Amino acid sequence: MKRLATAIAGLVCALSILHGQDPTTLRGPDPSPAAGFHHVHLNSADPSKAIAFYTKTFDVTKRASLAGWDGIQSEHMYLLLTEVASPAPAELNTAVWHFGWGSPNMEVEYPTHVANGVPFETPMTKLGSGMLFAYMKAPDGNLVEINTSQTHAFLHVHLYSAAPLCAAEWYETHLGARRPQGRGLPPPADCRVPFAAPSEPLGLIRQPAATVRLDDINLIIYPQQKPAPLVSTRGHVNDHIAVSYPNVPDALDRLRKMGVKVLEDVHNFGNTTTRAAMIEGPDRLAIELVER
Repeated sequence: MKRLATAIAGLVCALSILHGQDPTTLRGPDPSPAAGFHHVHLNSADPSKAIAFYTKTFDVTKRASLAGWDGIQSEHMYLLLTEVASPAPAELNTAVWHFGWGSPNMEVEYPTHVANGVPFETPMTKLGSGMLFAYMKAPDGNLVEINTSQTHAFLHVHLYSAAPLCAAEWYETHLGARRPQGRGLPPPADCRVPFAAPSEPLGLIRQPAATVRLDDINLIIYPQQKPAPLVSTRGHVNDHIAVSYPNVPDALDRLRKMGVKVLEDVHNFGNTTTRAAMIEGPDRLAIELVER
């Protein structure tokens, strides 16, 4: 019986190869090790004011310090701030559009924020799906979104891209990000898809778009809204995002061999002995690697 099973397996393998399907290649290449989401790093002219804004506005946040930087913690992620002498540029000409928290009851919480003096760049607005959202203007000029959700947690970083579907593939291939189930269509064979016309509300170009996830944080990728090339995030209010790996030198070596641009080689993370590095992702997004 054992010899019969072995013979059948060999026959199946032979027939598969004969028909152009070698079973040993059907899995494809091993996916990259999944990075965790670590933090968003801001350049702030007044970190104390910024921290007070976030901790007062979002109950799930608390003041925190990490590796010598002051900031806040929300669940398992951080918002870290580097103090700068003058306000950093906040123009929407980099890969980072905004980041945001959830709101289980926008109809109640939005007017409460307004009554508490929170400035809004965009008032509460409804999408065709029924989801409600609004954009706050944080003290450093960056946008912070609240939107309909089942939780108050920090949920997403919203990115711009010259080719959103290609960017999503890059995050999957290089950082091991995954696509949330039920979010969008399978990627096409050619990731470079023409942009759709602007749509309401707000007259934004919304397609093609993609969402990938690192831990519980979504990276939502929209088309860039202006024709000029996106510039590096470094030095802007939203300076970079950070992901975590068990071994940063190994992760950096793998990414370097994949052709990723290295901005900073392995070094100490802030005032700790934890190892870190910096790479450049799609659309000149600076991505820090931090050891966990």
